[in-house]
Amino acid sequence: MAEFGVAGPLAGTWKPPASVEEARARALERFKSRLESGEQIGKCGCGDGDPILGLDDASPPVCVVGVRFRDSGRIYYFRPDRNDLLVGEWVVVPTGRGEEAARVVLAPHQIREAQIQGELSSVLRRLTDDDVRRMEAHRRRGPEALKAFREIARARRLGLKPIAADFGFDGTTVTLNFSVPDRERAPEPGVLHDLSREAGSALGCRVELRQVGPRDEARLLGGLGRCGRTLCCSSWLPVFPEISMNMAKNQDLPLNPAKVSGVCGRLLCCLSYENDQYRQMKAVMPKLGQGIDTPGGMGRVVSMQILKELVTVRLENDDTEVTFRCDELGLAAVVHQPSVVQEAEKPVPVPPDNDHVDLVPPASDEELLPAAGQRRRRRRGRRPSATS
Repeated sequence: MAEFGVAGPLAGTWKPPASVEEARARALERFKSRLESGEQIGKCGCGDGDPILGLDDASPPVCVVGVRFRDSGRIYYFRPDRNDLLVGEWVVVPTGRGEEAARVVLAPHQIREAQIQGELSSVLRRLTDDDVRRMEAHRRRGPEALKAFREIARARRLGLKPIAADFGFDGTTVTLNFSVPDRERAPEPGVLHDLSREAGSALGCRVELRQVGPRDEARLLGGLGRCGRTLCCSSWLPVFPEISMNMAKNQDLPLNPAKVSGVCGRLLCCLSYENDQYRQMKAVMPKLGQGIDTPGGMGRVVSMQILKELVTVRLENDDTEVTFRCDELGLAAVVHQPSVVQEAEKPVPVPPDNDHVDLVPPASDEELLPAAGQRRRRRRGRRPSATS
């Protein structure tokens, strides 16, 4: 195992970073110090260490494979029956409901045993063509089961809204998902038990009733969001993030809940994607209406483009609006985006940062940033006076 310790003892008492942002800031400062002192960048041997994942080095290693079920975005670990399983393949694994089909999302790798919660089961086998045909036959039974469940609930005059029917791998169990639009008219547990027994008699299999909320309802039904793309919850989102109205406020979005809500009636999950970046950059950028000193003289901030790090200032001397970059105003942004035109005189290498990924690509008609040392002027007419 490669040794990657420090040359000497640490000076003083080391304190762990309080947040991820502080840890990244420390790593960037260490990179800059090594770059200024002329030390070697890269090839430090950090990738030649122990390939076993996990923080507890005392527990023995265990080979696992990560799978994801059709009705869940979470990743579950199983012991692989063979080491040639590839990402995207379908396997059969044992669960509490019997055998189920799952898709491999993490190839076989080793982790520490302390990282595993509960008993580790083994993958039974790969999915065969007969299994695929049987799953397709069970899937075609879903609408019929949902229709029978709807008729039984309507005959009992229960305020239930059937959502989806999911048959198990062997077809002996079906999970009926439903929602209750009116919580005051929610049925009692005893009524649901009788409903489950009646539905099981009609379908000829064991029935499990599961009440879901608005977000899970949208995930099961699917659809298109405000952006015109498939819903994140029904396509790739593993778990629902915690969303608050402060995220919309940080991104200068309308505070009207109807305009920042999804098809489920709850706040958009995508509000959390860029919230940290907006919050970090707003901490160093000026506020609207604030007086600021610019290369063209004193002015007042009238608008900002947070992601582009551009600030539009109305100058006091000639009453024109000029757009400046943050570095031209002496504002060091947390996440700096390099200009389109690179300066060839003093190239400065940028440390790789794989943690930041633009989930929403910029529009094709966005204007490019001006080159270094230039500023873009936009002259507008004077505002009409209140008396006119």
